[in-house]
Amino acid sequence: MKKNFLLVCLVLASYLGWAQQIPHYSNYMLNPLLLNPAVTGVDNYLDLRTGYRNQWSGLEGAPESFYLSAHMPIARLDYVNPPSSYHQQPQPKRSKYLNNWRPFHRNTTQQIPANHGLGLLVQVDQAGGMKRTDVQATYAYHLPVTGTMKLAAGVAAGITQYGLNRDQISFIDPSDPVVNEESYHRIRPNLSVGLVAYDTRFFAGVSFAQVLPAPYTFRTSDPEVPAQQQRHFYGHAGYRIIISRDVNFIPSVVVKYADPTALSFDVNAKLYLRQFLWLGGSYRHNDAVTASAGFHWKNKMHLGYAYDLTTSALNTVSTGSHEIMLGLTLFNKQGVFSKSQYW
Repeated sequence: MKKNFLLVCLVLASYLGWAQQIPHYSNYMLNPLLLNPAVTGVDNYLDLRTGYRNQWSGLEGAPESFYLSAHMPIARLDYVNPPSSYHQQPQPKRSKYLNNWRPFHRNTTQQIPANHGLGLLVQVDQAGGMKRTDVQATYAYHLPVTGTMKLAAGVAAGITQYGLNRDQISFIDPSDPVVNEESYHRIRPNLSVGLVAYDTRFFAGVSFAQVLPAPYTFRTSDPEVPAQQQRHFYGHAGYRIIISRDVNFIPSVVVKYADPTALSFDVNAKLYLRQFLWLGGSYRHNDAVTASAGFHWKNKMHLGYAYDLTTSALNTVSTGSHEIMLGLTLFNKQGVFSKSQYW
């Protein structure tokens, strides 16, 4: 099974240049920065998150993905956050911007200042003998358009390193030029852009990843099928429904497209219980059904887990996929529950 999987990886190596290339996660709802750089700085604190995904467990050489992200606001002077059905939001202490906490005026656009956001996103993805590492700095500008809604534009810029693992690859032709190369790495620029609109109850955004179609190959000669970074499109939206004082329901959808693969989509739902525990589920078209759960501890630590039950033909050789996410909020002096936690 291991040899067969590695063989498939090598045969499809050039085709991967035209298909889905970016690491895939099921818990992206817990870290929307994975989908859209415009999310950078949406919170009132430094947000740290790390996640690990073991895809198609039980299959030798199956994909494994890891990410580490951090982002925070710059020059943010307001504390406008989503109204909570739990009535637990504290008031700021000793803040001259107290009036901006929960504005009662009809027109508060001028009262709520714009702010910037800075962040960092690192991702590592390995499948068989191929490894990909992304390092990107992120920036976003959040502009108030009404008293409660903001429009953010963001960019992520950095590099992507592609590598081969000699220990997991067997070459049929010993004279293959790649065998004798000292370096099995290729570094290419990587750029992503995005927009997101959000307020106290909804969010909607679009983003384009790998905007620069940078070519890459491990061969010294020109391949018949040139491999290059393909643009990926993401559209995501969701809405928070207050069912009762203790229960919130958040349906959302994500649409994904990367030429020449077919358009795909995820339909998600999360149920929040007293702003502490949440349960969720997702349906990924022609791929998997996901069950997820997690909790928040004093608005300082967040833990989430997701299990994918594969519905494609891979379910005959795989027991599913596992994913875990751990998040920490630092400098959250007001103890606020960020809007991005609802996404």
